Amino acid sequence: MKEITVALMGNPNVGKTSFFNALTGAHQYVANWPGVTVEKKTGVLKWKDYIVNVVDLPGIYTLNARSIDEQVARDYLLNGKPDMIFNIVDGTNLRRNLYLTIQIIETGIKTILVLNQMDEVKSLDIKIDTHELSKRLGIQVVETIATKGINVDDLMRVAFIQNEKTKYMIYPDELEKKFSSFEDLIRKNQNLSVFPSRWLSISLRERDPYAISIVQKAGISPVELSDQGIHLEIAKARYNFIDSIVKQIEVRPKEIWTLTDALDHVFTHKILGIPIFISVMWMIFEFTFAVSTPLSDLLSKGFDVLGGYAHSIPGWFGLFVGDGLISGVGSVLTFVPLIFFLFFSMGILEDSGYMSRAAFLIDRIMHRFKLSGRAFIPLLLGFGCNASAIMTTRTLEGEKERLVSVLINPFATCSARLPIYVVLSAAFFGAYGGFAIFSIYLISIFIALSMAVVFNFILKNKESSPFVIEMPRYKLPTAKGIGIYTWSRGKHFLKKAGGIILGATAVVWLLSNLPPNSSIGNSFAAQIGKSIAPILAPLGFDWHVTLSLIFGGVAKEVTVTTLGTFANGSLESFLPKILNPITAYALMLFALLYIPCAATQATMKMETGSYKWPIFSVIWSLSLAYATAFVFEKIAYMVI
Repeated sequence: MKEITVALMGNPNVGKTSFFNALTGAHQYVANWPGVTVEKKTGVLKWKDYIVNVVDLPGIYTLNARSIDEQVARDYLLNGKPDMIFNIVDGTNLRRNLYLTIQIIETGIKTILVLNQMDEVKSLDIKIDTHELSKRLGIQVVETIATKGINVDDLMRVAFIQNEKTKYMIYPDELEKKFSSFEDLIRKNQNLSVFPSRWLSISLRERDPYAISIVQKAGISPVELSDQGIHLEIAKARYNFIDSIVKQIEVRPKEIWTLTDALDHVFTHKILGIPIFISVMWMIFEFTFAVSTPLSDLLSKGFDVLGGYAHSIPGWFGLFVGDGLISGVGSVLTFVPLIFFLFFSMGILEDSGYMSRAAFLIDRIMHRFKLSGRAFIPLLLGFGCNASAIMTTRTLEGEKERLVSVLINPFATCSARLPIYVVLSAAFFGAYGGFAIFSIYLISIFIALSMAVVFNFILKNKESSPFVIEMPRYKLPTAKGIGIYTWSRGKHFLKKAGGIILGATAVVWLLSNLPPNSSIGNSFAAQIGKSIAPILAPLGFDWHVTLSLIFGGVAKEVTVTTLGTFANGSLESFLPKILNPITAYALMLFALLYIPCAATQATMKMETGSYKWPIFSVIWSLSLAYATAFVFEKIAYMVI
């Protein structure tokens, strides 16, 4: 079978992810691009005698790279050498999307224009002459509705049709002459033969730093770059060409009031927007807990039954499997429905288009803390996983703003800490458990923004970068898209349960049962916990809690498995013996704020390029957690 590589490119929010999901289905792999922490999504499609490797590049607006996302996309096109590019374009907004299309065509790589969201085009009564569009651009054009599936046979057949020759000139003769002078020079230089000569010559005229570095490494001095303002002439020529195309191939009705306009009038209202956002988040929590609780209870009973079977195994091994592995890991796995329903809800917000509105709403608030609305997106993603959320700070332009965003992200309470809150709330707060957990999330946001002020002062960061975000139209989320979103994020929780959590549980159980024939109060675990417990004694935490927090520093879920090992699986009856409602809430605050997990610390080091900031984060967060829990307890005991 023949193997080819297809790269997906397009602006943000054009439906590229839906197209990728429809094209590759479950055959997807997520990693990081070599040398950077931007997420890399690849998938495999089998079509006739071909194995098609599909690479989903980050959504960008231009190949004149400034952000790391744009650098990744540009570098892959030039160095990865894909066989063809599927350029995903929003059919309702050709004027904005075609600028990137022109730049892609200039790389010389075979390009197919995928005109997506054609259902929206029809609903808005927009007429597009795709044949004329194909003729003017000199590439094949395919209409799709990615959210409703893709006819792969039609798409691939069109992809293998020979491109038409472009007959329409984009640039005036004066510019073409300047480009050709560089193209001749590039073709003669053997070191530059691997780069598209037309792209390189145009990029040099645009004074693109990457293009300049390429020719300088090849021993050429781009002296002719002294032309002032030519990059503006190039941009103007492209926009004039786009305007001429759109006038010829697109017919729009008179201005109409769409459903998106009507919803935005309410959801992004300067007064109503924030209360609506808080209400939406509250509904998500209520839905998540209401739906997941019966499933969690069912899983808990299932693990109790498994533990009973394990206890029938004679000797030490039966106790290890029953009380150690099954009780410990089971105490975390019972929260799998909760985690998956939380990601399911977040997926609905993202797929429907509301998440962009949330970032827009928070932008005004974020500016008061010297952050842009763009910094809110990593913070919001931190409620899923701090490590992956920190990776998304690469989209921030200001170096100091990015560093501040990295440092405050661990204060966004990730899903790994959710089992701790649920266990403590169930044991101590009963019907008010949901409110207790929601209050922790509100405190999380308040602490993160407060720390942004402090870190901005420390780093002397006085300004935030301007915030520009696409507002996609509202749409109904698809079952397939939500399913892929939920699974791709929730599966990391299961992987940790099968690796880190399982290993940590085994270690805790062994420490709790050694030396042989000793009580748990005299075990190695007790000795370790009791030696450190005096440090946390002012907070009312005994050695059980101290040891669970130590192990929880590796992965936050291990806090619950450690306590579950001591409790033999019955946490609700065990916890009231070592905590009271005040110390339980203080423990929730401590778990929220104390050291980032090992994966987050590693990501912080990778993003900042230094061990200094992860170490700073550990010391700062641990001190803040201790002070916050201590002050809360003192006030609580005075009031209650």
